[in-house]
Amino acid sequence: MISLYEANILNQIREWKRILDLPLPSALYTIDPTKRRTVFVGIGTSYWGARFSEFLWREYVNPDCISIQSYDFVRSRYLISVNDIFVVFSHRGTKTFSIQSLDLAKKSGATTVLITGLGSSDNLTTTAATTTTPDIRIETCAQENCGAFTISLTSALVRMIQWIGLSNKKIVERFKQTSDNIELPMKIEGSLSRKFPGNLVIVGDLIREVVAHEVALKISETCYIPVRSFGLEQFLHGPRVTLDKQSSMVAFTSIMEPRKDGLIKYAETVGAEVIEINENTFNGVSKEFTWLAQLLYGQQLALELSKSLGTNPDTVRADQSPYKEARNLLTL
Repeated sequence: MISLYEANILNQIREWKRILDLPLPSALYTIDPTKRRTVFVGIGTSYWGARFSEFLWREYVNPDCISIQSYDFVRSRYLISVNDIFVVFSHRGTKTFSIQSLDLAKKSGATTVLITGLGSSDNLTTTAATTTTPDIRIETCAQENCGAFTISLTSALVRMIQWIGLSNKKIVERFKQTSDNIELPMKIEGSLSRKFPGNLVIVGDLIREVVAHEVALKISETCYIPVRSFGLEQFLHGPRVTLDKQSSMVAFTSIMEPRKDGLIKYAETVGAEVIEINENTFNGVSKEFTWLAQLLYGQQLALELSKSLGTNPDTVRADQSPYKEARNLLTL
C-alpha cells in the first residue's frame, strides 16, 4: 500500500489534463493584465505557488508584478490600488493571513482573485465576526488528503498557465507537450542524497530557486529533517562556507546559467557530495518547463528519502506526541 503523498504525486499529470479541459471563469476574459500590476500572495507552499507565478507572469504576460508572503502583506505596509489585480493562493481557503490579505486588497478596490481547491468555503472567514469573498474564484483540484502539499500546488500552477495562455497562446501548447513527456514516478539515482541526509543543502537559480525552497519544504514535512535552501547567488555570498565532506548539495540549475559552474566547482573542491539536476536529466521537456520537471523530481526525492528514513510522509507529525499537542496551540 502506497502513502497518500506518493499517490498524489503519481496522480498529478492526470489531474493536470482534467483541469486543462475545464474553462476559466468568464470574468478573467474581461481583465487585461498587460496593462495592470498583478500581486501574487500566499503562505507556505502557496507562497511558492505565488513566486512561481510571478516568474511566469513576468516572462509571458507583464513584468509589472510582485509576490508577497501573506503574513508580510498583512503586517507591513503595501500600497494596493484599484488598478491592481490581487491573486491569493489558498488551497483550503482557511489560512488566516492569506484571507485577511484578500479582504484588505478588496477594500482597497483591487480586483481580487482566489485560486483554491474544490470544496473550499465560498465565504472566507477573516475574523471571528466577518467574512469576505473574492471577485473571481478559480478552482483547482480536490482537497489534498495529505499534510505535505504536492498536487494542489501543481494544479494551481496549471490554472495559472491557462490564465497566462489568454495572453500567450503558445505557452499552453508547450505545457501540454511537457506533460505528455513526463513519466511518473521519476527515477532517482540509487544513492542520491542519502549519504548525508542530515546535512542537506538545496540550491537553485532564478525560478529554480523557488524549486529549491519548495523541495526543501517537502523534505522537511515528509522526512522531519532540517534542510537548508538558498538562491544560487545568495549561497555563494557566505553560506557556501558551511559545505564540507559531510554535506550533500542538490543543485537545481540550467546548462545555460554560467554562475552554476562556480557553485559546482566550489562544492566539489571542498569535498561535498554534489547532485546537479538540469535539462539533461529530462527527455522531451520543453525549455519553458524544465523547472516544473525539477519540482516533480524534488517531490520524488522527498518520497525516496522518507522511505529510506522510515518516516510517515502523510501526517506532518500530527500523529506523534508532543507534535500533535504543539500543533493544536498554533493558528495558521
